[in-house]
Amino acid sequence: NSTDALNLALFGLLQAGDHAITTNVEHNSVLRPLEHLAHFEGVELDCVEFDANGFVDPDDIERRFKPNTKVVAINHASNVIGTVQPVAEIGRRCRERGIDLVVDSSQSAGKVPIDVQAMNIDVLAFTGHKSLMGPTGIGGLCVQDHVEIRHTRAGGTGVRSAYRFHLDE
Repeated sequence: NSTDALNLALFGLLQAGDHAITTNVEHNSVLRPLEHLAHFEGVELDCVEFDANGFVDPDDIERRFKPNTKVVAINHASNVIGTVQPVAEIGRRCRERGIDLVVDSSQSAGKVPIDVQAMNIDVLAFTGHKSLMGPTGIGGLCVQDHVEIRHTRAGGTGVRSAYRFHLDE
């Protein structure tokens, strides 16, 4: 599901010494992994406020950029107030600085058009059970070719079984 996909993305992209930016309008599937990384793994975290109408200002995110900023994690649409964030503008600013944009589209995938190329989205998490009309418990992660996510689990694959370490591919 999206929670698992977001955990894979965030834990696989961030490590001690990295800086991440998120917002206070995020779902716990983003906030809790980031808080865990900040508290236990040495990741620096900034949380941007939203305005009175429920929108995040791309300028507020850009003001938080640092030399060690690795990830901006934001939802496309809020599960609480329904606002659709200016992801394309945030994505443009992230791309200019080489910062990975991780987008949680759990509330919008299948309902609101998403163009990962035009919106400069590096990693897109989605769930299957909402507007994609799939069964509960499934989801996915769309990862652009230039993004490398460290694997966070090992085992299971039957490919090259004699090799005892988990395969990068």
